[in-house]
Amino acid sequence: MTQLKSGSLLQGGKYKIEKVLGQGGFGITYQAITQVEVKGPLGVIRTEVSVAIKEFFMKDLCNRDEHTSQVSVPSSGSIQQVDNYRKKFRKEAQNLSKLNHPNIVKVLDVFNENGTSYYVMEYIDGGSLQQRVKQQGALSEKMVLMYTQQLTSALEYMHRNHVCHLDIKPGNIMINNERTQVKLIDFGLSKQYDDEGSQTSSTPVD
Repeated sequence: MTQLKSGSLLQGGKYKIEKVLGQGGFGITYQAITQVEVKGPLGVIRTEVSVAIKEFFMKDLCNRDEHTSQVSVPSSGSIQQVDNYRKKFRKEAQNLSKLNHPNIVKVLDVFNENGTSYYVMEYIDGGSLQQRVKQQGALSEKMVLMYTQQLTSALEYMHRNHVCHLDIKPGNIMINNERTQVKLIDFGLSKQYDDEGSQTSSTPVD
């Protein structure tokens, strides 16, 4: 077994895994639910919302115990390599959590559990631009202009904060259900630079 089972709990029940959204060579992304407090005219109520959770898991080097969900590295020669990538994954997630832009997916939480690392993002329910074009054909000129302006704004913000995405493609551009907003996701190949232009970090996690 490589993936967490549906119904698995993380952070003492704070997050409940619902299903797998995707898996690459370095990570697994899940849809999960969590509870949040919402203030309304009748006071504060708790309600469930969906989130996306990315788990660091190198599929060619990691194993998972199907009973405990604990992730391990069977080959002693690969332990250090996997741990180095995991630390970079966590550091990158912490750096991304500092980005705050309406057209960049928001990182909400970062934590270690099951012998590996996770980060939690807002869940975007409208599908990717790639899926949208495949299912419904070309976008209208009006929508292309709107989405391009939003993505340009996101890229300008990232570059001011010394972050380069390096993997912009339709599959990494999510659209909300109302089709009014796009958000850039998947910073697995992104690189960060200091004020002098020297690279400070990169994490090949997909």
